[in-house]
Amino acid sequence: MSPVEEKALIAAREFGDDEARWHAVLRRDRRADGAFCYSVLTTGTYSRPSCGSRHARRANTIFFPDPAAAERAGFRPCRRCRPDRAWHDAHDIHVEAVLRSCRLMEAPGPAPSLGELAAATGFSRFHFHRVFTSLTGVTPKAYAVACRADRLRQAIPRTRTITEAIYEAGFNSSGNFYALAQHLLGMTPTAFKNSGRGVRIRYACAEYELGRLLIAATPTGICSVLFGTDTETLVRRLRARFAESGLSAAEPGLDRRLAVTLRGAAPLAGSHGIPWDIRRRALGEWLRSALNESNVSWAQTPTAQC
Repeated sequence: MSPVEEKALIAAREFGDDEARWHAVLRRDRRADGAFCYSVLTTGTYSRPSCGSRHARRANTIFFPDPAAAERAGFRPCRRCRPDRAWHDAHDIHVEAVLRSCRLMEAPGPAPSLGELAAATGFSRFHFHRVFTSLTGVTPKAYAVACRADRLRQAIPRTRTITEAIYEAGFNSSGNFYALAQHLLGMTPTAFKNSGRGVRIRYACAEYELGRLLIAATPTGICSVLFGTDTETLVRRLRARFAESGLSAAEPGLDRRLAVTLRGAAPLAGSHGIPWDIRRRALGEWLRSALNESNVSWAQTPTAQC
């Protein structure tokens, strides 16, 4: 007997009668997943015991030993918890939850709350937070910040005023934005809009599983994280974005510091089935925070080539 089958057998014994099953549903007990599924007469669906959907009345709830039995009785699988999937394949369900929540955070408008993200994936707040962080390497809040920063960097050059860009990027007020400006942009919004005019920028390069990486920084923080296939192309992109800046390369010691920092990001390298765009955005935000918090003053070092 495989470990998965043994676990399911133990669960089936613990939840062997309808009373125990009903209490497992009320608790959304994940230990009961694989032991049975339950159906709701009023919706015509069947779910896992741990499903985050609103509980039905006990009188409208019936239990089945497995998804096949529920479907033979005419019920269809819940679209939230996907009980028709292999019950032991929790990893795929977790990946789907992370992907769905990332796309919600990437959408225009204010960032969804942790509770809203958890509800959309069918998990509790605690379980969703733990799954998201383990698969991406950053918290949902950090990923939401990265998404909002991306929208801001895109909005500033094309909008007429900084205020328009702030609200287009999803900030509720300019006060909230200016408190985060240094972390998000590495310079003032006006300097960013003016292609880095008057700002000294240096960069460092490193090779990583997600591609060639370039980090650019000012005396006040990280201003750009770029991925690509070669350094020359990345530097060209950086120069095009900050054409009015005093741009030069970082010294070799900063390259080494970036490499050391990246070693701490090892868990972010594993794919876990997560798409590349999400992995790169998560890694970029992780690096931005790690390097900003280390108070690296890149613009105070002698010029050298990357």
